[in-house]
Amino acid sequence: MLETNTINQRSNLERTNTGPDLAFGKCPGVQIDGKINSLPQLLLDGNRQNILDYFNNSWALTEVLFSGLANETAFYRRPYHQLRHPMIFYYAHPVTVYVNKLRVAGLLDGPLNHDFEKLFEVGVDEMRWDDLHENNQDIWPALHEVTEYRQQGYELISNLIKSHPLLEPSFFPINQESPFWALVMGFEHERIHLETSSVLMRELPIEFLRKPSAWPDSQDGGQNTIVENDLVHVPNSKVKLGKPNDFPTFGWDNEYGAESHEVAAFSASKYLITNGEYLKFVKASGYLFQKYWSKEGWDWRGFRNNKFPNFWVQDGPAGLHNYKLRTIFEIIDMPLNWPVAVNYHEALAYCNWRTEQMGDGSTIRLLKEIEHQALRDENVVKANSGLISGSECDVDYFPPNSKGFHDVFGNLWQWCEDTFHPLNGFAPHPFYDDFSIPCFDGEHRMILGGSFISTGDEASKWARFHFRPHFYQHAGFRIVKNDPNR
Repeated sequence: MLETNTINQRSNLERTNTGPDLAFGKCPGVQIDGKINSLPQLLLDGNRQNILDYFNNSWALTEVLFSGLANETAFYRRPYHQLRHPMIFYYAHPVTVYVNKLRVAGLLDGPLNHDFEKLFEVGVDEMRWDDLHENNQDIWPALHEVTEYRQQGYELISNLIKSHPLLEPSFFPINQESPFWALVMGFEHERIHLETSSVLMRELPIEFLRKPSAWPDSQDGGQNTIVENDLVHVPNSKVKLGKPNDFPTFGWDNEYGAESHEVAAFSASKYLITNGEYLKFVKASGYLFQKYWSKEGWDWRGFRNNKFPNFWVQDGPAGLHNYKLRTIFEIIDMPLNWPVAVNYHEALAYCNWRTEQMGDGSTIRLLKEIEHQALRDENVVKANSGLISGSECDVDYFPPNSKGFHDVFGNLWQWCEDTFHPLNGFAPHPFYDDFSIPCFDGEHRMILGGSFISTGDEASKWARFHFRPHFYQHAGFRIVKNDPNR
């Protein structure tokens, strides 16, 4: 393993030189100001150039993100919870998945690097928070070897896109039976890891990070006051779940199927719960009273000795309750009007505290999946998604939808009550038959709606994702009120 404490003053983009040129106008998604955003999700009835552009954009997003690691040591620094690999794994892993899935689909005859495609193939589920595995950390190759591997992978995949005869116009659209479904699967897999890798970076000590020049700026509403987060009534409704099999974009296996549901009337907060609202729970010593927490949540809180959310940074003595906020690359003054990023245990504890505050017999809880569907409307509302912002932003920055709800999509994912489950008609795809099934275990909670860094399929209305309840993602929540008279 390469060990150095010398900060490399050049960006990783200059050092690695893997992938497309990020200069002005030369890479899809790079704006005139040099900031990179995501292209819209790839339409599968397009053409070879559309595919190449989407691949280059996916690859460049990864390169920009990893250019935020300040030195080579940061690539080998394990997260504090030790439940994930160091960042070097996530830098190589997307290439391995591309190669392995293209081999499964019959588009490649052999490995690019047999040893790497074994070492970097399988990530880890978040496991239990108290299962601190101490694996052999000397297995990771030097950064220059991984950089070379990425360069070779980029050339292999881009040449495949440019030259393969099955990408002639007569073979479009790509569908689930096409071998090129595996290629598009690789694009969307890389975009998942853009988000999960950014969370792991947000958990590293700040001295290991620097904000890349191409990283989008945060959207700033110019206010730092707590919004009035009223509850908005949603009448009885009917919703349908499941992505049509012939929809012209890629989808993960758990998105497909078909269900119809009757949704009883409910009321939900118009905004995601903000840092300012959550601060009241923290000041009320909510982290110190077991009555607000589930048994597993209380065990987790005690094990970690958490007294406030993971991305809050204490600013002053304990009890003063002054905090700053850790974004991916910076520590900033606490934005009270941004949504709070917490795990499921913390979201649930807050709901129980709010139930006690109500005092009228009503119950405050998290959304259900079918209720998130009921919040949506058919109109396209601009959202904090696709990296138009480099972080979450004010909950009232973007307009509400026609039902009066802000951030139904984007800003932060929303924790739901539901455990992750298949829809009726679910079937695993043979190119990735264990993508969803291992997580249909009753231990993974659903998140819906996407975040500021969600791109591609993750930012679509069909996305259904999940994590274990102790895990941190760019995820928050909104609350639902049950009427005691109903």
